[in-house]
Amino acid sequence: MKLYISDLHIGNGSSKDDFVYDENLIYILKNMKFNELFFVGDIFELIAGNNTSLLNTAKEYIDNFNVSELKNVYNKHQQLFDTINKISKKSKIRYIIGNHDYYIFHNEKLQQTIKDFMGNIEFFPYYYDKKCKIFIIHGNQFDPMNRFAIDKENNILPSFGEYMMKYMEENFDSTVNDILPDELISDYDNISPILDVFQWLDYINERYNLKCNLKSLWSENFINFVRTPQIKKWLKVSFPKYSILTNVFVNKIGGMKFGEFLVRTIMLFRGFKKTNSLLLQSKKLLLDDFYIPKKNLIGYTDKSIRLDSKDINGIIMGHNHQPTHKILKNAYTKKFYANTGAWKHIVSKNFGINENEFIRKNVISYLCIEENLKVKLYTEESYFGGGK
Repeated sequence: MKLYISDLHIGNGSSKDDFVYDENLIYILKNMKFNELFFVGDIFELIAGNNTSLLNTAKEYIDNFNVSELKNVYNKHQQLFDTINKISKKSKIRYIIGNHDYYIFHNEKLQQTIKDFMGNIEFFPYYYDKKCKIFIIHGNQFDPMNRFAIDKENNILPSFGEYMMKYMEENFDSTVNDILPDELISDYDNISPILDVFQWLDYINERYNLKCNLKSLWSENFINFVRTPQIKKWLKVSFPKYSILTNVFVNKIGGMKFGEFLVRTIMLFRGFKKTNSLLLQSKKLLLDDFYIPKKNLIGYTDKSIRLDSKDINGIIMGHNHQPTHKILKNAYTKKFYANTGAWKHIVSKNFGINENEFIRKNVISYLCIEENLKVKLYTEESYFGGGK
């Protein structure tokens, strides 16, 4: 049996470390009978809580990352990593790189450090399982706001999402850290869909009777973020048709309403609607033409990917934190799309009870494929009311 897990986002124990499921995962790893383990990206959280200054290129972030920081990650989650290390002695472990841990792929010292406490692990930008005819990729490659870009000097630029996380962490989170407890900072990082961030900020202001207008503060910081040289360059490279308009508006207009309009406009590019954009992309790949252009794969490989339709039975992704298993078929074929989901909590509106309230939902999910290619998706949910 093959076991697939993604989006653990294991951190160093700071307020940005949302992984609190060590015992749950250890139990699964010890009790499930598998001979291959696939980590489908974002196992480590290397972006949030580290190197918060806004740099220019992905290489700068990689070169400036303090590898010794992984010791703090190991110390915080030692029992889990020791369990994985034991597994690596008898089972194959393959690590497909995501967008929150891409530093690993470009830094041999980081790879060796991880192997020191996780055992014999192989790292891949993506993986094609020839025996099962399954393609495995993290998924951010199909998310315009969370994939890399490249400038005229062939510098790889971090994603909009990484830039934004680092800027807001330094300029917004540092302020609200003095106002809100750590768990609410963590909730802010996990609002789903992200377009609800403004309603959540209103909800928190009202519930805790805050004197500081967080919504206005967030909008002001976001506008300043879009004004930074890094984002102006990123927009010019990634969306040349829209960057001019954004430049004009941001330089001449400000305020909370514009901040809300701007974030909604930009976030629409990410596909953060109620639709599952990775599922739609996978349907196209599996039922039409399995072709991934190299522009989607910047930072992972400089080659495009093409597979013959008869050589692909399914595709497995992570990234969007939506555990999914769907059979996709047309008149000629039947294939599957699966998403491993995540091991993180999600903060969303309390639909059906009180839509003005937000609740925290803990979601644990993982995927198994048995010898007969039968796919099983396991999910476990628990709820905590009132944003607690």
